[in-house]
Amino acid sequence: MQQNPVPRREAQPDGSVRVLFSAPILEHGEPKGFVTMRPPRAGEIWDFGDPLEFVVQDGASTPYVDRKTLRRWITLLMVDHDAEVIARENSTALGLLIEDVVLGFFLTARISLTATPAPLPTAA
Repeated sequence: MQQNPVPRREAQPDGSVRVLFSAPILEHGEPKGFVTMRPPRAGEIWDFGDPLEFVVQDGASTPYVDRKTLRRWITLLMVDHDAEVIARENSTALGLLIEDVVLGFFLTARISLTATPAPLPTAA
């Protein structure tokens, strides 16, 4: 039994992520085999915010994805394809993979922010 191909991701040296389609997607009559997602810029984060939020109740924190913000990020971070063309594809796996790439940019950045103590003032 042969399995259907699934989309996959490839990290790029510049920090972007290439999402390879399981089959080419036509855009303006031209078949394309992938889309590149670039990392967010600092100013864009200030403008649009992190799509991953946390709901705190009774001392417990539960992650929550703001779908509207995530959709804006997906459209903004696609550099070589039209998000609306890809959105019409009948591929749950592709939709989930693109979401995961965008959320991964934010998660990776948050993990890299480790708390370090401030230096103690030195006596002059």
